Amino acid sequence: MRTKLTSRVVAAKHLIVAAILPLAYAAAGADYQSTVLGNAPKAYYRLNDDTTRTMIHTNIGSLGASGNATNDLLSYKQGGVFGFDPTGVVHPFPGAIIGDKNRSAFFDYTTRATIPFTPAINPPNTQPFTIETWFYPATDQNNVGMAPINNRYTVGANRQGWTYFQRKVNADSTGGDPVGWNFRMFSGVGGGSPLDTTAVVPFEVGKWVHVVTVYDPTSDTEATVMMYINGVMAVSNHMSGQPLYQPCTGDHDTVTESPAGQPGMSIGCYNNCNTGLNPYFGGADEFAWYSNALSPAQILSHYQNGTNANRATPYDVLVKSHNPVVYLRLDEIAPSEATAVNLGDVRSAGLATHRSEVRYPAAGALAGRTDDGAAAYHNRNGNSTTTMPYLAENNPNAGTPFTFEAWLRPMRDQQGGQSPVNNRWPKLGHRTGWVIFQRFPNASYAAVPGINNEGHGWNFRMYDGVSGSGQDVTTAVDYKIGQWQHLVVTWEPQFQNGDVGANGNDQWSGILTAYVDGVAVASNTAALYAANTNPPEDLGVPADLAIGSYNAASTLGNNPFEGDVDEVAIYNGYVLTPDQILAHYQAGVSSNLGTNYETLVMTSAFVSPQAQRASLPKTYLRFNDPSFQPAANSGTLGSSADGNLVLTTNVAAGPQSPAYAGFEASNASLPLDGLKQWASFNNPSGLNFSGQITVEAWVKPDATQGDPARILSHGTPTISDYILTTPGDGHAPPDGSVTNSPEVFLRIEGGVNYVVGSTVTIYTNNLEIGSNTYTASFPIPGGDLGGGNWVHLAGTYDGSKWRLYRNGLEVASSTSAVGALPVLNGDWAIGSTGNGWANNYAGGVDEVAIYDTALSKTTIATHYLMGKAGTTALTITKSGGNVNIAWPAGSILQQATAVGGPYTDVAGPPANPLTVPASGTKYYRWRL
Repeated sequence: MRTKLTSRVVAAKHLIVAAILPLAYAAAGADYQSTVLGNAPKAYYRLNDDTTRTMIHTNIGSLGASGNATNDLLSYKQGGVFGFDPTGVVHPFPGAIIGDKNRSAFFDYTTRATIPFTPAINPPNTQPFTIETWFYPATDQNNVGMAPINNRYTVGANRQGWTYFQRKVNADSTGGDPVGWNFRMFSGVGGGSPLDTTAVVPFEVGKWVHVVTVYDPTSDTEATVMMYINGVMAVSNHMSGQPLYQPCTGDHDTVTESPAGQPGMSIGCYNNCNTGLNPYFGGADEFAWYSNALSPAQILSHYQNGTNANRATPYDVLVKSHNPVVYLRLDEIAPSEATAVNLGDVRSAGLATHRSEVRYPAAGALAGRTDDGAAAYHNRNGNSTTTMPYLAENNPNAGTPFTFEAWLRPMRDQQGGQSPVNNRWPKLGHRTGWVIFQRFPNASYAAVPGINNEGHGWNFRMYDGVSGSGQDVTTAVDYKIGQWQHLVVTWEPQFQNGDVGANGNDQWSGILTAYVDGVAVASNTAALYAANTNPPEDLGVPADLAIGSYNAASTLGNNPFEGDVDEVAIYNGYVLTPDQILAHYQAGVSSNLGTNYETLVMTSAFVSPQAQRASLPKTYLRFNDPSFQPAANSGTLGSSADGNLVLTTNVAAGPQSPAYAGFEASNASLPLDGLKQWASFNNPSGLNFSGQITVEAWVKPDATQGDPARILSHGTPTISDYILTTPGDGHAPPDGSVTNSPEVFLRIEGGVNYVVGSTVTIYTNNLEIGSNTYTASFPIPGGDLGGGNWVHLAGTYDGSKWRLYRNGLEVASSTSAVGALPVLNGDWAIGSTGNGWANNYAGGVDEVAIYDTALSKTTIATHYLMGKAGTTALTITKSGGNVNIAWPAGSILQQATAVGGPYTDVAGPPANPLTVPASGTKYYRWRL
């Protein structure tokens, strides 16, 4: 194609395909990100997630920053005294919107978030408004009435504004309150005759509910208040008379009446202008306040959108289309430690703290639950533990029955007293409390030479308070590495033996029963037990509860467990029935039962009429807390392939403009130290495919690398510890042990080669070890390792060849009948093996993408140039008697006297743009 200036000039695409392009060639995207997304990657990790940790919830409604809510001290006036309760922090919590990993806020009975007073959300009583929220009630408490949202002035004699209360769960609950959510308004005259509207619709503890209240006045003496539950109108309450509702006026004397300032609108408990606090224990999400009455159709559309994972319009876009004045998504992360929210009745006292190497959320145990999660532990160095201080509620006297429940997923078969849960005090030879040990996966392991046979399955060991001996129940049920198993243990005391050792430990004998996957499998009918006490026998620190290893009382970090733990519950004073245990298991393994798992846990001890809080477990750790350092997926799999960063944060500079024009000037990347830092993405089904694949990343590798150093890896699974390697032994691995080790990778080998491909190693015994590797490899150019430049790497398998690309050019290929391999029990990771903690990569990494197809050479070259130059266009402009030719930075300009070539590099390198006289005929293109 030619353009007449004075000479004839042609722009052609790069050398790889020698395609002739128009002069005004437009790139496929305006920047690197949009170019990548245009090729539909399954996963795309920009690794530039917001690292801000803030106490402020940002308003994205029309009021702007004046509608921001701040996690604040709990100020109040009680008994004429103004004070603060400075405890607590708002916790990030899985959100209400199905299929959306957007976070919510969990209020643990000590916290609130407050919007300062503004007339914008306190309009005159002649103007309508709508309040919309999703609530996650985590307790059935109704007395004292919990106030999840409060916009009320109460310090003076005449109350103003409104408040929500959580009332009875259902009609079987005791107490005189009505059922459901209560919206209470005040007239500004006194406070004893509120204007109440109650939904009278039962709700479930442990399940999100959509609550909308519409205030729709016709005058200052006539109004209708309507409440909608899950999109359906539950009640319409017509109010009339004088006085009617009186909004907060914000004109109170801040010395005598309102020392904490004018009344704000708070989420989590009463606001700053109330007597007392009435805190809420539960989650809140997607709070919106509108200055109009939403229609029934609009309200229903919000609920239907929020509960439809296949929504066409994002939930927040739909809400914003209805013009909220205040819209708080409540998805911010507050500055705090990495913690697990305790949904049990110990509440904030039972907040569990993750040590630095606990990975969360791992994939959870509950089938079909995208909001589920788990805590992942490893036994490489003992830093992988979740701890909770001693609580009397978790350690009832041995004369009190209790139930322990958890889901366990072992990821390694190593033996040696691996302890997924530990709650014991082991000192002075008089052990108390209990511990769980991982034993053999099955009985065949007993044949392994030199191994200590302590049975198979899970061992729950109690202590008698007078010796170090254990009172055991061992399940003797097979488990498989990488598969979840439901474990329940019940203690039923029968006889009190008293202080047998004269050391203060109260011993009881009783029945210890273990259940696996809903079925009773073992029982010790004469177990002796003495519970942990505070203070313990030595008057020191009482026993803490640890998950993932031994507790601090038993030397924190010892006997570490490698695997995942989920849904840990301790029921104090209640023994789950066999039917309940089976129901819990069935709800966990089937998403089609219509039964909410956590509701079963939270209401297990419910007996009508039910006193509030009597049915709740004392501790309930769901371990589905959002990651404190998330890595969001921008690819087509969406949030199902989100990940989390381990011991690192995306705070390093990535490829940035102007040097890399396709990226933002502030583009961040992930720094990895080659030791323990990495990023985990679990093993989502959408990324567990075979055959064609493309893996892609920008890297800036350090000078020194381990061997191998995995940049991106799917797998390998953790191989059995009992594949013997003694020459000539010939011993076969135990039954069901992990002997197959597939992996897909982009890595550095020997510190000298870039390699992409897959491998599978199969161990049949120590004499037969087969390994097949399918790769393309290329020597690393000088300057890549320890250099200051970012390098674009991509690897593909197209059905016949593995191909490796560096900075847009194919540098290696290898014929292979095997492409990507599916991997069971092995995750995706950046910077290490898929399961982490081995073969770590050192350096920077950014813009990691995974595709289930092989991108073409042209596409990969385009990606590189869009990142480096921000364009793939060759442009030609006339300037007087000259022609200016500009081409993408990082490419080489070529010229020819005929459109078909031959083309040669323009001597130089020439200045870009190149100015040539507008005479004669010449053709130009660029190459990499």
